[in-house]
Amino acid sequence: MNIIITGGAGFIGTHVVRLFVNKYPDYHIFNVDKLTYAGNLANLKDIENKPNYTFVKADICDFDTIYALMQKEHIDGVIHLAAESHVDRSIKDPFTFARTNVMGTLSLLQAAKLYWESLPEKYEGKRFYHISTDEVYGALEMTHPEGIKPPFTTKASSGEHHLAYGDKFFTEDLKYQPHSPYSAA
Repeated sequence: MNIIITGGAGFIGTHVVRLFVNKYPDYHIFNVDKLTYAGNLANLKDIENKPNYTFVKADICDFDTIYALMQKEHIDGVIHLAAESHVDRSIKDPFTFARTNVMGTLSLLQAAKLYWESLPEKYEGKRFYHISTDEVYGALEMTHPEGIKPPFTTKASSGEHHLAYGDKFFTEDLKYQPHSPYSAA
């Protein structure tokens, strides 16, 4: 099994890469990262020489490079973590966020689609996981602005609520309500 993990030199990505490299020695992990402000390969020094790990410096927006990597390395799966992040940065430079977070994701999806469709087995056994931010959902209503008091949570069956945020929680069926270029991209 050959897996690309994008953004693998980032804060969350380094933990995901390390977990996969160490927990699945039969998988070959390709860490694809552009090494911008958020990437730091020093955080992966402990695994850099493992036989099932390869770092590839690449921009996810570079379709030709991503597609060639998928073909050359016979990629079975993608865990897509790469993204521009931070709300304030997105307000100052929304075009970079749209380019990386939207067009970069499209580049990865299209490369996977074209490569996997070219195989005899097509999509069988192939996976593409896109990791996003909870910011896409916006903000929940603060129904208890007075703050939290122990116990921090109580049993839902008793009809009580979580006082830290309010009466509601984020769920997958909520509408997207982005409030910044970051959360929209």
